Amino acid sequence: MAIYYAQRKYSVYILDRRETNIPPDEDDFSFMEYWTVEEHLNDTYIAINASRSHTSFLSKKPAENIEVTAIGHSHGALILTAYEASQYDDMPLGSVDRIVPVDIIIKYDPQYPELIYNQTQEFNIISSEIENEVYEGTGMASMIYVASMAYSNPEGSSPYPGLTNIQLFRLMASQTYILSSYPYTPDYHYWSGDLSGLSYVNESRLLYLTLSGGAAPFTPKYMDQFMAGLMGNVDGYEINSSSVDSPVLYVGLGGGFGDYGSWWYENEAGNTNSRVTSMIWNNQGHASLLIDQNSPELWALIDNWIKNTET
Repeated sequence: MAIYYAQRKYSVYILDRRETNIPPDEDDFSFMEYWTVEEHLNDTYIAINASRSHTSFLSKKPAENIEVTAIGHSHGALILTAYEASQYDDMPLGSVDRIVPVDIIIKYDPQYPELIYNQTQEFNIISSEIENEVYEGTGMASMIYVASMAYSNPEGSSPYPGLTNIQLFRLMASQTYILSSYPYTPDYHYWSGDLSGLSYVNESRLLYLTLSGGAAPFTPKYMDQFMAGLMGNVDGYEINSSSVDSPVLYVGLGGGFGDYGSWWYENEAGNTNSRVTSMIWNNQGHASLLIDQNSPELWALIDNWIKNTET
């Protein structure tokens, strides 16, 4: 994706979150104790400041004249939206001119009380873990474990009765919702497919990337707490929609958060910002932005929006 935009003459910078460098076999998470949402927002400011300054140096244009479009996926979209509403976006070198949050839910439409309730329960569980200084691995940690078995012994018997290792990996990828106590949406999944294979992504490549750092096994608990607090309508957890004042393109992935995610951008941020646009792209799953064979079709749609949207 970065190469795609670089080939189209953008100056491209990648900001990866801190937790992507945590090894899968880590068992001491004390160093993550202060990895709060505020720390992630500060990381984002430093990165945007650096990217603008570096592009200014390369282009010999004043830094304040460099336009920045930020694309964030999943937790990255959550951070990006919170960043746009924060004081960091008001700083001259930290401002963002356009944002593209991809597949996230900031707040549910009130017509889905059961989903809101589920995230309230998730919030309570995470808050209890933080209070008791307990860390439970995320679903992605389990997926990495299964991917390692599927990669080394695809036809071997998996821990899930009746399924081979590769079938279990496909189940976790294509029917993710059935393995979660509190799924975000009724059909939430990472990639589309079934037990016989995945539809839009090269399976061997996906396994390799999952095992070689393409998936972060552990997420800071404060990030998960913040996300569940937002979606569960917990007091004290909200993003000020009126502060989201840049042009916004929300992209919902049909098999991921989809229309559930577009509601807040259209109905909350859209109340005070006339430059909010949303689109739902294919029914392929939450990770379809990245390595599906037809992902460039989505990148092209984002590119077209950037070029046709005035700041």
